[in-house]
Amino acid sequence: MFRTQPRGTHRAPGPAVIDYRGLAAPVGRGVGGVAIVGAVTATAAFSGAESARALTHSPAGIDAMRGVAPALAPSAPTTTYNNVKLRLGARGAAVKHLQTRLNAHGASLAVDGVFGSATLRAVKNHQSASRIGVDGVVGPKTWNTLNASGSSSSQPKLRQGDRGQAVRTLQTKLNERGASLAVDGSFGPATRTAVRSLQSAAGISVDGVVGPQTWNALNGSTTIGGGDGGTSVPGTQPKLRQGDRGQAVRTLQTKLNERGASLAVDGSFGPATRTAVRSLQSAAGISVDGVVGPQTWKALNGSTTIGDGGGSDGSFNGQAIVNAARAQIGVRYVWGGHSPSGFDCSGLVHYAYNQAGVNLPRKTAKGYALGGKVIPASQAQPGDLVAFTSNNYGHMGIYAGGGKIIDASNSRQRVVERSIWNAPHVFVSYR
Repeated sequence: MFRTQPRGTHRAPGPAVIDYRGLAAPVGRGVGGVAIVGAVTATAAFSGAESARALTHSPAGIDAMRGVAPALAPSAPTTTYNNVKLRLGARGAAVKHLQTRLNAHGASLAVDGVFGSATLRAVKNHQSASRIGVDGVVGPKTWNTLNASGSSSSQPKLRQGDRGQAVRTLQTKLNERGASLAVDGSFGPATRTAVRSLQSAAGISVDGVVGPQTWNALNGSTTIGGGDGGTSVPGTQPKLRQGDRGQAVRTLQTKLNERGASLAVDGSFGPATRTAVRSLQSAAGISVDGVVGPQTWKALNGSTTIGDGGGSDGSFNGQAIVNAARAQIGVRYVWGGHSPSGFDCSGLVHYAYNQAGVNLPRKTAKGYALGGKVIPASQAQPGDLVAFTSNNYGHMGIYAGGGKIIDASNSRQRVVERSIWNAPHVFVSYR
């Protein structure tokens, strides 16, 4: 009979010690093992070694190592998170702190501890406004600006598609400057139009994006249009086009009526207002594009009158066609598109010609090629069409002169101006 050792004699003296080093997964279901491996997994969710150090040296991190659930762990001091790098997909108390700081700088986020797409956009907006690298990753520089109270970061860069309290602030300020917007916190087309009008009136870049210069204009004395309907310097008047609304459009309509039009002064830039604008432009001998810019404002403040016909004289203005097409460079390519929200090749021709006062019905590229007059290259003038004959007249553009065309390119997915390439083509004229 063999002697067996008494129960427990194989243990070393003192408290039991389990060495977890080298374990890739928890062994068994002991609370200690799961807590340790859970803490290691949580640590790995942060990016980089400094995040792990922040976890293991913070009160929240120590509690996690002891197996305390994060939701039950004591709140960590705000300085704990300054060395934690966060990015899309991160979760936890550090993300909640980030969202709180972003909200303090004008964002409108749910403080849910989840670094999702909304938090990513808010981070990028804040980085852009703070003039630091815009990568959507929250590192030391971003934390420093979030913990500061500078005015630049409290006024984030905004653009169409943004939502939240910062957009409500923008809309309120635009209304104070002469716009008439619903303060709904949604940066839609109407808000973008009002922003562009303010930028034009302030003499800054008209891009519809609200950055430091636009915030300065909003906080200054610049107004959108002129509420008194009196004469003013053309450069201070906003650029207006069909679809715009507000006091500036009312001023435009009043001035057009003074020049011979007969419009309802309703503040809505519709087809009738556009027709009157084009008539005035034609009478003034300027580009007939239906867009009210500096030259048109000058004509409105001068002695030009609109003829009795009330419409365009229909004359062919090749440079006006080129200018209308050139204004759309960069607009995305959309099959069947024929508006500034997207063009295909024939849609750009339709838009540019009609903007310049040449009434063309909507056709395909082949329809435009066969409907006009084929001319030699030596007779081609700006505004004529360049039709590429391959694929049954499958593509066309507007001749800009100097061997170049402006076209809505399927391959480049946008409207471009480029040299005519080596492919069979003919010139087509509607003059």
